[in-house]
Amino acid sequence: MHQKEKLLLERRDFYSRTLLEEILPYWLNKIDRENGGFYTCYNVLGDRLMSRDKYVWSQGRCVWLYARLALAFSLNMAEGIRDICRERALWGCDFLEKYCLIGNQGAVYVLNEKNEPYRTGPDKELCASSFSDCFVAMGIGAAGMLSGDEARVRKAVELLGQAAEKLKKHEFRTAPDVLPKGWNSQAPYMILVNTAHEIAQACHAVEMKPEERLCGEICRYGVDMEQRHFMAGERFLYECLDEDFQAMESLYGRHIHPGHTVECMWFLIRASRYFGFDGIEDIAWKIIKSMDVMAWDREYGGMFYYLDKEGRIPHGESWEAEKALAEGVLRDWQNKMWWPQLEAMYANLLGYLYYGDEEGFAEYEKYHQFAFHTFPHPDPKVGEWIQIRDRQGNPLMGEVGGRLPVKDPFHLMRTLLFLVESIDEGMENRRSAANAI
Repeated sequence: MHQKEKLLLERRDFYSRTLLEEILPYWLNKIDRENGGFYTCYNVLGDRLMSRDKYVWSQGRCVWLYARLALAFSLNMAEGIRDICRERALWGCDFLEKYCLIGNQGAVYVLNEKNEPYRTGPDKELCASSFSDCFVAMGIGAAGMLSGDEARVRKAVELLGQAAEKLKKHEFRTAPDVLPKGWNSQAPYMILVNTAHEIAQACHAVEMKPEERLCGEICRYGVDMEQRHFMAGERFLYECLDEDFQAMESLYGRHIHPGHTVECMWFLIRASRYFGFDGIEDIAWKIIKSMDVMAWDREYGGMFYYLDKEGRIPHGESWEAEKALAEGVLRDWQNKMWWPQLEAMYANLLGYLYYGDEEGFAEYEKYHQFAFHTFPHPDPKVGEWIQIRDRQGNPLMGEVGGRLPVKDPFHLMRTLLFLVESIDEGMENRRSAANAI
């Protein structure tokens, strides 16, 4: 057996054990048994609940995650645990449908402990985020796939369509990071691509072919917008553009988000393979490779959180309308968050498994070593990662990311699951190719 294949098979078992024996046990009981929903507002050490508020995008993520785990037969999961994951997914989906949707308007942004939505502004409007729409849609779609419930999958498609229409009409709400009026963010297109891909798989599972095609059309729209406006050649992805989709020279306008970039690129690669899109995989992989060079901290290791588009420390004049956002960039740019390292690790492994890129394997290995050396809690009994550290690797106390007290299992468990599944797929493809010779 090839040395890399042997290593990846060992890693496959390591990722599976980490997921099932360390991370999942931490989260299984983080639920509100009285009011419903999942608790996700823990401090960075994972030992204290900071808030009983329920951020709705995290509620949708949890439902999606438990549904996918229940369906992940590549994991050597005890049937009792699989049953619990199934129960959590369906119980959580009931919660999404009962408390998180506002009629036909989409999803709310955050609920209090009693599942009451917060209201803001002088008119006491419901606090909303279209990102919540997408993650709730993903959760409902995955739960529908899990139970074979066509009505739930159809509801997910409806929510996806509403989110796409909001984006086309410039009505997509981007809380918690609200851009100045008229600015265009790439994040909605990115999440639209991923949401459409996930819901298409649910449609396929319950044999809803017209709806699956609709998901493909929405996904293609998101891919085209990313490629037409936000990709800076084969180098990086703009996080935001002006009202005419042109680059800006303010500090926040110039900043890039390497973790978002690599995550978006593997979204594009996987979606293009699923739907058969042409002309996107090659450029997406080149941008991942560009980020490997631009965003790696050569002194301390790991991926920087934010950078200037030239690959340097964020700089430029902060316009009045962007001051709060620019302050966040300056505060966090050199910190090491857990999730960009995970996204880069997974994206680079795909580059090796899909394209045979040896540099991709080397980058995957680099990020694997950094992530598993830096973020796991020193006490293995805790079973969760310290999710943010400073540039030198010291834990940073306070709220994750400096903005919201949100710590949910999505990025870590999704990456571990996808690593296992992708290694299985890659090994199977190699065996099939060898047998065909």
